Amino acid sequence: MRKPWVPLAGLIAIGSLTTACTPSPAIIAPPAGGVISVGAVISLTGSQSAAGQMAKEGYLYCQDWINGKGGIILKGVGHRLTIEMADDQSRPSMAASVTEQLISQNHETLLLGPSNDATAARAAPVAEGHQVPMVSSGASSDGIFNNHYHYLFSVLTPSSQQLRGVIDMALAQDAKPQTVAILYASDSLSAEVAAATANYVQAKGLNLVYGDSYPSGVNDIRGLLGTIAGAVPDLILEVGHPAESVRTVQQAQQMNIQPKLLAFSDGPGTQRFTTDLHKAANFSVGTTQWAPAAKNRTSYFLDSFHYALAFAARFGHVPDQPAGAATAACLTLEVAIERAGSTQPAKVREALAAMDLNTFFGQIKFDDRGANAVKPIYVQQVQSGRAVLIWPPDVASARARYPDPGWAKR
Repeated sequence: MRKPWVPLAGLIAIGSLTTACTPSPAIIAPPAGGVISVGAVISLTGSQSAAGQMAKEGYLYCQDWINGKGGIILKGVGHRLTIEMADDQSRPSMAASVTEQLISQNHETLLLGPSNDATAARAAPVAEGHQVPMVSSGASSDGIFNNHYHYLFSVLTPSSQQLRGVIDMALAQDAKPQTVAILYASDSLSAEVAAATANYVQAKGLNLVYGDSYPSGVNDIRGLLGTIAGAVPDLILEVGHPAESVRTVQQAQQMNIQPKLLAFSDGPGTQRFTTDLHKAANFSVGTTQWAPAAKNRTSYFLDSFHYALAFAARFGHVPDQPAGAATAACLTLEVAIERAGSTQPAKVREALAAMDLNTFFGQIKFDDRGANAVKPIYVQQVQSGRAVLIWPPDVASARARYPDPGWAKR
């Protein structure tokens, strides 16, 4: 039932929003029971606010869909879901503070978020200390999962698997690669992903001919690219950030460096990548946790296509990965509450630990660290100016174009 509520700076009550243009598969009477309140730690302002705002919309859509179908069902009675969002301002220290306030002052016993790794790393131990289940839409770092928190769960695949799909996809082609080069930004998460990727490359029997970092945000890596070109790798894999992906393509084109595949942990698939690079973007490969075109098998909620369609009708734009992850996290918590038959934290935590759910976002099943290790990270490629899913085959909407035909044929 609704708990005493203490005003909290940055907190937004979103339980009263309507969904006039959001279709629901089974509209029934409005929830007849009380209110189930869930707290959410989210980056609505600051450096991570773009993803945070999309996550907010993902939570909004999920909340309204649940309430539109009759609420969260406990003992045959529907209860209205209300999500109380607390802005962590993209600051890890603030994430810890607002998590504490949501639990201690606002008496929230179930949590969503945070929406990125940095804030999740500081919020998770607070929730753990209070034994409050937290379903995150943004935690992917193995560094977080390896703490083996009992109360943290994330719908995202661990970042150590970020580029596995790219390697598997390339190995499934006729012109199989033999050699790989890895370059990565010098931040801790990129280094973590690069190390895991190097291990996977070698486990697959490929020859790692280069591996080195560059300072995050550096504008010129032509020296590194020249060294890489000398090793003549079949695959060049970069772990970094979207702007750095654009830079690498531009400079590789200038130097006429032509591997069989240029692949990035982040970049291809974003509007900026194709806008900045025009035809040079074609054939580049990137990764994503989810995309609207994903043909996932669903046992609950809408499929990806109808979710994206309804989301766009609601918000005026298609959902991206942060929005989809937020909706998936919210749905997962709802199902856990219903399966537990209770909102008691210990019972919900046990239901989450036993979760196995097929959703538009992919299969959600947590390992003993709280990571969603069963869902693959998807591979997308820019083809004719737009990003399409090419791997794994069961969710793909197009076939990979491999090997890269060269800059002149873009």
